[in-house]
Amino acid sequence: MLNHISSQGETIIMDKKTERKNKTNQVIVWPSHNEYFTIDSLVENNKHMLTSSGSDITLRVRLSDAITKKKTVAAIGTRNCGKGRPKLAFALTPINQTVLDKAKTDGIMLIDDTKLVPIMEIRPVVLVEPEVNPVVNPVVNTQRITV
Repeated sequence: MLNHISSQGETIIMDKKTERKNKTNQVIVWPSHNEYFTIDSLVENNKHMLTSSGSDITLRVRLSDAITKKKTVAAIGTRNCGKGRPKLAFALTPINQTVLDKAKTDGIMLIDDTKLVPIMEIRPVVLVEPEVNPVVNPVVNTQRITV
């Protein structure tokens, strides 16, 4: 327990258990249905969701729940930034064709397109040598018989 004396001289008892580290009652500001978004753009629009240390774990958990449990958000593709893992792109469901077209023009590889990317195929090279018929040398008996 933490005691705090107010400016009026009265003692206020504050219990640590009631202070919450994460912000559980915050509402996420989602982008419109005509736009796609990444985790970085979601963090920019929801600065109030960051923890006191600047972590975005609460926002990531809410996004994960929206994808898996509520099915209100879907992953539409990835953006390769050169190094590291590609960044995921998301859209609110139901996904409009305009969102997919906009994402494709911005360089995002859509999930359907990622299934069509050919992987290098290595086929074994078998060298077939022509069959050579063995030449049969007749055995000549060189023993002489004397009579």
